[in-house]
Amino acid sequence: MGTWSIFLVWLWLSDNVLRYLGPHTVWVVSFGAIALSLSTVVYAWLSHGSAETHAPVSRSVAAGMIAMLLPIAVGVTMANASLGALAASNKLSSRGVDTAALARSLASDSSEVSFLQIDGAGKDKELSGTLGLHAGSQVSLTGLVMDPSSTAKGPFELGRFYISCCVADALPVSVTIDPKLVGGGPYEDDKWYSVRGTLVDEDGGGYAVEAGVIEGIPEPQHPYLSFGG
Repeated sequence: MGTWSIFLVWLWLSDNVLRYLGPHTVWVVSFGAIALSLSTVVYAWLSHGSAETHAPVSRSVAAGMIAMLLPIAVGVTMANASLGALAASNKLSSRGVDTAALARSLASDSSEVSFLQIDGAGKDKELSGTLGLHAGSQVSLTGLVMDPSSTAKGPFELGRFYISCCVADALPVSVTIDPKLVGGGPYEDDKWYSVRGTLVDEDGGGYAVEAGVIEGIPEPQHPYLSFGG
């Protein structure tokens, strides 16, 4: 209990919580940190001075304790890790989520143009009009390379992971970036870039971004976006 209390307090105070949970569920960490810390103190106080003797810990009990503490070890070890191109291609990209419907349901809450809005607008012309996104629109995006380019001016996929409840439900959404005007590639997997450019019609439907500026940036402290804004 004490170890979990310390872990939750660390997670809360270190601002790493958004690498695990969405903004709608972060309260679980602060609530858990306070409640479990208080429970640990009360339990320790009530147990102090007890004359009860304890038998040696059995293997099954020891295994159970290790299983309970293992997530803490994983969480601390992976504190600065985030999902990348491999997760986007192998694990999460075939969910069959209708991004146009999702973008439409969130249109009224959209404060800025993001990968989700561009991807959805490219599949739904009515949504494109609602969002005011069309060929020629100026956009600014920050994301990581999910599908690299093979040449200096070759197209690549830039995107972000969106989470609702936690990182386990992360959904990758990407947009094709055409760097033929600026070059600078090849653009490698998992590298972060800030891109400013113009929406253009993509072959086969949808929108791509013809880049005017591509700048390499460090990974942001909070790498994931949420469906809520």
